[in-house]
Amino acid sequence: MRMDAQAAIGPAVAPAVEIAAHAGASVTRAAAPAFAGECECAGKLGRAWAVARAWANRESAKFWLNFLFWHARRHPGFARSAKPFFLWGVWNFSDHLYGGMMANARRILGDAASVAQCETLARRTIGNFFDFVCDVGLCLGLSRRQMLDRIESVEGAERYLAARTSGPTAGKGAIIVTAHMGSFEVGTAALMEHEQSRVHVLFHRDALGLFEQIRSTLRRRLGVVEVPVEQGWTVWMRLRDALRADGVVLIQGDRVMPGQKGRAMPFFGGHVLLPTGPVKLALASGAPMVPVFSVRSPEGKVRLFIEEPISVGEGEGMLSADMAMGTLAAVLEKYVRRFPDQWLENRPAWMEDAGAPTERPPGKRKIAQLKAKWFGRR
Repeated sequence: MRMDAQAAIGPAVAPAVEIAAHAGASVTRAAAPAFAGECECAGKLGRAWAVARAWANRESAKFWLNFLFWHARRHPGFARSAKPFFLWGVWNFSDHLYGGMMANARRILGDAASVAQCETLARRTIGNFFDFVCDVGLCLGLSRRQMLDRIESVEGAERYLAARTSGPTAGKGAIIVTAHMGSFEVGTAALMEHEQSRVHVLFHRDALGLFEQIRSTLRRRLGVVEVPVEQGWTVWMRLRDALRADGVVLIQGDRVMPGQKGRAMPFFGGHVLLPTGPVKLALASGAPMVPVFSVRSPEGKVRLFIEEPISVGEGEGMLSADMAMGTLAAVLEKYVRRFPDQWLENRPAWMEDAGAPTERPPGKRKIAQLKAKWFGRR
């Protein structure tokens, strides 16, 4: 009785059996050990090559980002003029940025969107990511007044001031929930202009040393207290105490950082994992959550949008934890829908895309096609 090749010989050998069968060759059970040894060796080499390639991609990305940060600080004109070169390289050869941005673009635009429409959005988003990188380096050379001069408009400032100074939320601090959009540093400078209390920022240390150094220096100059999430559960006690002292806490609400817990929330017809930390902190401290979004204008200015404060609890006018999470997700979707190319989430954000292979960038697809053309029939 003839057995299935994959079941009889093993998954590693089955592809070789199929290739041989298509070539008109016969494969016997006696030949299986030889094939198995060859395929095992090839498999080890393939895995080693994949690891080496992933390492090379990471190190290359680190080099170019550090190179860009350095020049954005010291030679901003050069950094801006180099934008077409960097965009060409990222668009054609960065699996991470191209694949992540395309996956998110398809979710934002919906199933009816064409490939060209998704690529247009992805390309614009990568361009805004470049502007963000330059912005971080540029802000290091600006005073707080110069950063404030970059603000074009602020919508909803009266909402924030009311939450801080009147009603049941007065004196209870504030949790600023924001997203990876626009210029975080300029938005923080605007907040500091109206705050007498200390401002704390919850963050995760970045693997790029130069970026982390620049970001930390900027925060110290602005007077912001850094609170690394890596310090564990005691971080949340420190933030709760800061809020009870009428302080302000800044938290990114669109991405679950290591050390945080998340919850699946409806988002553009799918689901994204959003951090539960802001809502839990609001429950523990009594502080309102204030969604704030920063958006960069075509002229390089910054527009700030402040949404209605969200109070969490059981009192009048308060929302349950479930309703508060739903409100945060809806507000985030509102701004991503309005400014889709400003949302700088560069990894596949939707849970439905988790583990799925991302699209290869055009340059790498072209190289693969040439390889197949030149060597595929050998």
